[in-house]
Amino acid sequence: MAPASAPGTDPVCRLGAWFFVPDRVNACGDVRTGYLHGNGERVVLEHCSRLLADFARTIRLLEDDFSVRCTTEQTPAAG
Repeated sequence: MAPASAPGTDPVCRLGAWFFVPDRVNACGDVRTGYLHGNGERVVLEHCSRLLADFARTIRLLEDDFSVRCTTEQTPAAG
């Protein structure tokens, strides 16, 4: 399971035809709730922004791990 991060530390990411903008914190500490943006619409995720951020972070970690494994397997051994 991916560790939860503080609001404002996750990047904007693409989820299909939508962009997910995670919670953001300004210099005063005010939190702006995350939202989905796509097709000229904005859907504020009042109750599930953190869950979606955790999901996106987990997928990103899995993709990174897979990429490293594929690169390692394709690199010929020196010798």
